[in-house]
Amino acid sequence: MINAQKLWTKDFILSSFAGFFSAMVLYITTTTFALYAAKTFQVNAGMAGLTASVFVIGSVLGRIFGGRYIELIGRRKLVLMGGVVFFLVSFLYLIPLNIGLLLLVRFVHGTAFGIVHNSLATIVISFIPPHRRGEGIGYFSLNFVFATALGPLTGLFLIQQFGYTALFLACILCALLSLVLACLIHIENPALSEAQRGQLKQRISLHDVFEKEVLPIAVIIIIMSMCYTSVTTFIASYTAELQLSNVAQLFFVIYAAVILIVRPLAGRLLDKKGDNIVMIPTIAFFALSLLLLGFAHHAYLFVLAAVFMAFGYGNILNVGQAIAVKMVAQQPHKIGIATSTYFVFSDAGMGLGPLVMGWLAARQGFAAMFMVDGVVVAAAILLYYGLHGRKVRARARL
Repeated sequence: MINAQKLWTKDFILSSFAGFFSAMVLYITTTTFALYAAKTFQVNAGMAGLTASVFVIGSVLGRIFGGRYIELIGRRKLVLMGGVVFFLVSFLYLIPLNIGLLLLVRFVHGTAFGIVHNSLATIVISFIPPHRRGEGIGYFSLNFVFATALGPLTGLFLIQQFGYTALFLACILCALLSLVLACLIHIENPALSEAQRGQLKQRISLHDVFEKEVLPIAVIIIIMSMCYTSVTTFIASYTAELQLSNVAQLFFVIYAAVILIVRPLAGRLLDKKGDNIVMIPTIAFFALSLLLLGFAHHAYLFVLAAVFMAFGYGNILNVGQAIAVKMVAQQPHKIGIATSTYFVFSDAGMGLGPLVMGWLAARQGFAAMFMVDGVVVAAAILLYYGLHGRKVRARARL
């Protein structure tokens, strides 16, 4: 029996680190594969960007499958099956491939990632006391957010100092660590009634793939993710253009360091004060950070943007997930689908972001791209309030 009050259990910690190492593979490669494809295969920017996006497209498929079938297949079985495939496919990067085969490998690798990470995000909910859910998800989501900071930093460091073979070996190691840690987690399947099991076995439909209660917050996260990928995908090119190449690595170091401080506070505030008091300021901070990047021509402005981004996007992902889980808290068998819905939209934003923002940057430049991102995110405050915030406020009055 899980301690009703204790958050930092062995299984919670193992789940967090397993999620971190799987997410590291995503962000190590997302930041570097466009450059790798351009140099290795002499392809144009659109095709190079596709090598980053196709991994995320695969992860969307993996999350949909995992969210739909995790309770039928079994949580432990599914996360380990996905983990084995995730590990084995990592070796294929060491084999000489043409661009078509590389895209196929990236797609399969992304699908396995989606299954693994979605399964872990679902499993960990059972280890968190209900009254500490916002705080617990905040801590668990540090694995993903730290990966958004450390993954690009690691990838850039490895290709600059040791080359792409070292990058691929790092991906293999991270996939192995994720699998080993997942094997050590004590995972129990929730007790399902025959009616609930029968519902999960029905012919798949959009209602089964996407939990409608989660869609409002999922719409917000797809916008946030699209705009954040402009940072992970293009900040290295932007700083190089400004002759500030080393600033890209410093940006992610500052971002990760500040997240470590502010992330737990946001989770506690969500539990005590509700959704709007956290979500609205975080979106505003994110918008401000993107606008600062648009005007950044000196290193100190990149540092300031990194701090604001940690207060902003660094909290948005976990706060949004906590809200998504809250929407189905009274129906535990839907937590997997709710988690899947949320991360499918997040991954879709990450997949579309490099393509859309790359098109914009090619025509208007990186500075203009970041400014447009900032305006879009600022406008999303109104969208958030219309889709979700006003409903929360109305319920609070009752």
